[in-house]
Amino acid sequence: MGTESVPRLLMRFALPAMASSFVNCLYNIVDRLYIGRGAGPDAMAGLALTFPYMIILVAFGMMIGQGSGAMISLMLGEKKPEEANKVLGQALALFLLFIVTFQALGLVFLDDLLRFFGGTEQTMPYAHDYLQIILWGNIFQHISFGMSNLVRSEGSAVTAMGVVILGATLNIILDPIFIFVFHMGIRGAAWATVISMAVSSTWVIGHFLRGSILRLQLRNIRIFPKLCRRVLAIGLAPCLMQCINSVVFIAYNRGFLRYAGSAEGANLDIAAFGIINAILMMTLMPTFGINMGVQPIIGFNAGAKKYNRVTQALKLSIKVASVICFSLAALVCLFARPLSFMFTGDEGLLKVTAYGLRAATAGLGFIGIGIIVGTYYQSIGHATTSIVISLLRQGVVLIPTLLLFPYFWGVNGIWWAGPFSDAFTGCLCAVLVLFELKRLRKLIV
Repeated sequence: MGTESVPRLLMRFALPAMASSFVNCLYNIVDRLYIGRGAGPDAMAGLALTFPYMIILVAFGMMIGQGSGAMISLMLGEKKPEEANKVLGQALALFLLFIVTFQALGLVFLDDLLRFFGGTEQTMPYAHDYLQIILWGNIFQHISFGMSNLVRSEGSAVTAMGVVILGATLNIILDPIFIFVFHMGIRGAAWATVISMAVSSTWVIGHFLRGSILRLQLRNIRIFPKLCRRVLAIGLAPCLMQCINSVVFIAYNRGFLRYAGSAEGANLDIAAFGIINAILMMTLMPTFGINMGVQPIIGFNAGAKKYNRVTQALKLSIKVASVICFSLAALVCLFARPLSFMFTGDEGLLKVTAYGLRAATAGLGFIGIGIIVGTYYQSIGHATTSIVISLLRQGVVLIPTLLLFPYFWGVNGIWWAGPFSDAFTGCLCAVLVLFELKRLRKLIV
């Protein structure tokens, strides 16, 4: 990672990451496709109600996985393999500690949480059935996704891709069987996901037990206070971003309940919001792949003090991510109705989804630079700057906008709050990059 051509290296890391991100996204996409077509708009809205708590679980998984991954890249660049092995063992211990705690809290307060998230009498039963099963199997999800980050950080990008592809492929196979053959509805989608995660998490643990650049050892499966503080500090930025995402989902749901005019209208808006997020998630997968691919390159070369390569990787990844985001935004806007039709045949839901999707694409092109810049600061160990960037779009700009815009424009204001926030923060990140490139030039000897 310290000598190969940066464009070639980025391609070698990013393409498997794109593939794994794409397949990873299929976990959620497939559930929504089958639930939307097999159980109807209320079930889709019920699924959307589960997102805030699921995002919180993902947030802590990302804090551990991405924080540990960044630390491993830095330590391998600094030629400290034993310290990297300690980070690996500690990551598994942290997953067990955090995830089991939040799983228990979710199961105890499940109905109260769903009601707070914007649940109605029509949607609550679906949300309860789905989330209850997902929570029992949540530990598998975080071991699978979280520790695949560590596989990628040691340089095994293809293996990391294989972990995700295994689980997603199994989920795609099991979903229609459980939903349509066994007639299990939304509960079947949940069981398909849990079983798939269990299989892929078994494989990723086996990878580290068999031995790779990193090795999972029993004596390292514990908390190392100094390492833990560094891991959590680095991983705090993506964690906070996801926690604010959860708040954003709640704000959207409750905003729809307030401004839609009826419970039926609010349920359609909430269901549409769930579909739109699935489509946008798929659209952003190439950018997430670039983001995951560049992280170990920046981390390794920053640790090795090769700042010319850090500069090259940062500039290249921003250019590629921005071109991808603007291009895909245009395509999604053009084909908004056909994309929405994949998830539902209900005309009312279809109309709302197509409108919301076209609104969302107005700011989609600006997201790429924000994603890359946030990960850049995380990769070089500047946790505070990464946190500020992460908070900017979702907390500082979007949440106030979500409260203000519908006051003037009703439900339409809710749909346009997101694209305004994306464009505003993307421009601010562009300014920040100019200052960072100037700083890096001074470090190059």
